[in-house]
Amino acid sequence: MAKSNKQKSPSKTVSVDASELANLNSDDMVAGLDQKRIEQAQKALDASREKLKTKVYAVQFDSKEHIDAFQSFMENEAEWKEKEALGVMEICRILDDLKKEGIKDNILYMTALPLEASHYFLSKRTGRGLSEAKSFISMLKPLEGALQLAKSDSQEYQDLEKELAAAQQGISLA
Repeated sequence: MAKSNKQKSPSKTVSVDASELANLNSDDMVAGLDQKRIEQAQKALDASREKLKTKVYAVQFDSKEHIDAFQSFMENEAEWKEKEALGVMEICRILDDLKKEGIKDNILYMTALPLEASHYFLSKRTGRGLSEAKSFISMLKPLEGALQLAKSDSQEYQDLEKELAAAQQGISLA
């Protein structure tokens, strides 16, 4: 058996005065934070949250027939698994309510969650041939336009969450 000629490198140690760490208290750490920045970030986040709860997005269809096709799809063709059924039921309830209120200029007004769910169920659809493709696109395009606005608002909210977390930790975002 051959012996290894590896030499051990000297170990390096770091010493820390634990008394400095033990003497830190939360008041010292909080005092170093910019409370005004934290309050502003919290107010902006709260305002954004309230706005998003009630904000509706206009889904502009080309015709009443396209709205009817979308409702028919949700009522009869939307594929779902397990609890996704609740989403289908909620979207159909919203569509019924909108029709009872009266739809003007072929515009449906939806909050972000049913809008995203509608897009989700529609995006799972498959079909064949040109006529089905045209029908599908007539439903998908209006939802995608409104969905982009909803995603933009959601991104703005997430950025505000990051700003608040950064302020609470005393760091700045690049």
